[in-house]
Amino acid sequence: MFYRPWIVMIIALSVLLPVREVGAIDCVFRNPIIARGQDPSVVQHEGNYYLVQSNAGQLTIAKASTLTGLGSARPVPVFAPLPGETYSYDMWAPELVYLDGGWYIYVAATSAPGDNATHRMYVLEADTADPQGTWTMRGKVYDPAADKWAIDGTVFEYDDQLYMVWSGWPGDTGDFPQNLYIAEMSDPLTLSSERHLISEPDQPWENSIAAIQEGPEAFIHEGQLSIVYSADASWNRAYKLGLLKLVADDPLDAESWEKIGPVFSAYEDDDGATYGPGHNSMPVLSPDGSEYWQIYHAKTVARDGWQDRAIFIQPFTWNDDNTPNFGRPLPAGTPLALPSGEACGLVSDPAQIVTGDAADAYTDGVFELTDTFVDTGTSWVNTLANFSIAVSVRLDQTDTPSTMISQNGGSSSHFALEYNGETFAFTLFDAFAENPVSVTATFTPDADKWYQLVGVRDARTGELHLYVDGELQGTAFFDQDWAARGPTILGAARKASEYINLLSGTIRDVRIYNGALSAEEVAALP
Repeated sequence: MFYRPWIVMIIALSVLLPVREVGAIDCVFRNPIIARGQDPSVVQHEGNYYLVQSNAGQLTIAKASTLTGLGSARPVPVFAPLPGETYSYDMWAPELVYLDGGWYIYVAATSAPGDNATHRMYVLEADTADPQGTWTMRGKVYDPAADKWAIDGTVFEYDDQLYMVWSGWPGDTGDFPQNLYIAEMSDPLTLSSERHLISEPDQPWENSIAAIQEGPEAFIHEGQLSIVYSADASWNRAYKLGLLKLVADDPLDAESWEKIGPVFSAYEDDDGATYGPGHNSMPVLSPDGSEYWQIYHAKTVARDGWQDRAIFIQPFTWNDDNTPNFGRPLPAGTPLALPSGEACGLVSDPAQIVTGDAADAYTDGVFELTDTFVDTGTSWVNTLANFSIAVSVRLDQTDTPSTMISQNGGSSSHFALEYNGETFAFTLFDAFAENPVSVTATFTPDADKWYQLVGVRDARTGELHLYVDGELQGTAFFDQDWAARGPTILGAARKASEYINLLSGTIRDVRIYNGALSAEEVAALP
């Protein structure tokens, strides 16, 4: 027997619980936020972040209230083309845009699998105000005179004029060079001018492997328009970002643009490496609006290929001339402070769950969970970040394994605060529920006795800590990060799509923290 989220009501968790200041508790996360992803396009709108991706022949949109939350947000399919259309195949680099009160997706697509020469830009329009709802294909975005190969279109407004910038070929056939073109638009669906060439890959850093400019994005700050674009070969570690700065009045005139670059390229040192950073999204703000963040993809291995691309986020600043200053790409696993405004400290308290049909399992903050578990319906734990889990438990018996709290990561749990049949343990699993890393207590608990357990995952140091009744039991080291997108579970763990190790006992005082609690903070818990 178990309790699903439609019969579980969580009351005012994020609203009523205090958010502690960053610094009172160590709140960091580690990149990448998405282990498999490419060409990110993120829009920040009315308190949420939306990420569009092309996956397995369909377009998906994920939604989260925080930037790091995109790592665990579930992608919702919003469009899958029928066969036989001119846009049925090879949908590349969808771009999500909010314009004039409506949502649009611009995407390159072909009429046949692998027929790259037929790539053209298409536009979809959302049917409702919810970008995760239904969409309608509006067709090709083109002027008849500009009906040529086109990918990676981006649309933006500048000085009360709508523009599209994209990557295209100079002729009707060929793979290289890929240039950047611009055209005016009369509305979000229609080009109103011929295409105008504004940049060619004529610098050594743009063509060391292949002569390519692609993935343009508009960065506008204090009235200064910059086009950030990706240069060189996307399949190679040489992929990087360049920049076009508008230095005159006419964006359609190539002479109005100054090329600067590279502005963001592969980096390697003793702390790690980032290969081929490129194809970034439009800039977004942190949840509190105080920081600018960029979202980009990078390769995670040095060899050629596209299969190892992952999605990273990191903050950036602006130069004195109002062009973006990206710094350098930080290697995977580098601890970064959470974007300003993301909750740091106590973020949820499932002990405040009030149940309907589960009322017989719950009394005054205590869950009697013998042979039952509660599916909270929410991913309360950001598994890419520091986190701490506190719970008090009383076991009915000690001859079988029991789980106090876990979080699903697809077919298996990401972590489990548990009794392993011999002692208490805090365990991390990989995405296949294999190669567990576990820190265990130093004693065998008694049945019918209350114990307070605290598991701490410290992403800054790569350490797991387990405390029992305020005393540190041990430390273990981990070296993998992955986003568990499933719900937090009370009283069971998940392995190969089956719920196992159901709790035989009682739990209370369940608390989840963004951040790694220190030994002093653990000792101060009630």
